[in-house]
Amino acid sequence: MEIVIITGMSGAGKSSAMRALEDLDFFCIDNLPPDLLSGLLQAFHKTDLEEDEFIQTSRTQKIAIGIDIRSLIQFGNLTENIKNSLSPDTHAKIIFMEASNRTLVSRYKQSRRNHPLAKDRNLVDAITEERERLHDLREMSDFVIDTTEMSLSDLKDHLYNTLATDDYDQIMTIYIQSFGFKYGLPLDSDLVIDVRFLPNPFYDEELRPLSGLDEPVKDYIMQFDQVHKFLDIYREFFEFSLPLYQNEGKVRLMISIGCTGGRHRAVAISQELSMILRSMGYRVFSEHRDIKRDPVGGI
Repeated sequence: MEIVIITGMSGAGKSSAMRALEDLDFFCIDNLPPDLLSGLLQAFHKTDLEEDEFIQTSRTQKIAIGIDIRSLIQFGNLTENIKNSLSPDTHAKIIFMEASNRTLVSRYKQSRRNHPLAKDRNLVDAITEERERLHDLREMSDFVIDTTEMSLSDLKDHLYNTLATDDYDQIMTIYIQSFGFKYGLPLDSDLVIDVRFLPNPFYDEELRPLSGLDEPVKDYIMQFDQVHKFLDIYREFFEFSLPLYQNEGKVRLMISIGCTGGRHRAVAISQELSMILRSMGYRVFSEHRDIKRDPVGGI
């Protein structure tokens, strides 16, 4: 079990860091009271030991916990609470987020949010007091990230470089979904691939009730030279483009593949492209949005 505690100055980017960790497959819990930490970790450790096939074959659980000045206000000595909650054999990393006073003031003015300590004082005094009260927590942290001059992309890159434990953790995750154009474009698409130009199994009465997951439909589609040429072209495209996406900080890419109804061609091609991308070393998840739609509703 991999544990990361995100803490630090209000306005320094903790929320952005938590969202970035979600993209790294962390289970994220924000603003957790420190005295609940040990019970939470015990619960997750218990799931590691359960005789569940999925858990036994999955990768190490990764948990990110956000704790900030609000916990100190509510529960007292934040540093001691965290120390007491982490057993000696717990492998946890504490990341402290900070920024300059000028930057924090600017961010608060832009967001128009209230600082947790600014109820009866000005913003600069509140930030100064928070920095003093979090001094001990900063000292016990494993990493300190100063976001004063960082863009969101820079922060993501810094977190990935800090927390990636192996090459697998640094690989972009790709989601492939098939869909039917007549049911609308998927809203979360990064890339849309139209395969309506490929031969259509719909016109074969024996294949029409089947889907692109069935071997007869797959065999029908894969018999055509243009299909293999299409796949070769996209393999070359992915070999060129995906490393560039990743260099720009892209950690999640949604590729939508559409035919008319989303049942035959799009499904079969999605399966083929998923295998190609996996052979290139990427994490790939696939789903077929419209595969259960009426197969005789149109072409």
